[in-house]
Amino acid sequence: MNEVTIEAVVQPKEITLDGDSGIHVASFGYYDGIKYAKELGLSQTGRFSDVFNYTHFIVCCGDVMVRVKPEAYPLINRRTI
Repeated sequence: MNEVTIEAVVQPKEITLDGDSGIHVASFGYYDGIKYAKELGLSQTGRFSDVFNYTHFIVCCGDVMVRVKPEAYPLINRRTI
């Protein structure tokens, strides 16, 4: 039986790449993002800097933002800032 990962089930709305640091941050709709964060055991934070450690997520403007690895979601184009 093939293992289904959370990445295969929940897709982000967009991924932003910070051109200076190389950090990739995925933005999910609220409910999908909460599901994704719970599946990965992430804790909610109010500080964006905590997200960079792959241990936390942040809710901003109704979206859940999570750091993802560069190879995650290869078919989604990155918006570079």
